[in-house]
Amino acid sequence: MIESYDKIISEYRGADFDRRLHMYLQFPPLRSEFILIDRNDLNRDLSADFKFSRNSLADKVNSVLSLVAVGARKLCGIVSA
Repeated sequence: MIESYDKIISEYRGADFDRRLHMYLQFPPLRSEFILIDRNDLNRDLSADFKFSRNSLADKVNSVLSLVAVGARKLCGIVSA
């Protein structure tokens, strides 16, 4: 059983947003793992954006706010579906 969980988690890591959503709904016992993966992916993306960007502070703030807006739109799409 643990091997199948590992396989599912591995598939989740490589999946696109739509597939991740389906897997999240399909496997309730693994939701905490899925959330942790999503959180780590977001932190990695934000870290890479700040680390390699030579933009001004205002540009960085705008970048973070646009990521939040995209996340909110995705969340609203999930809720309204």
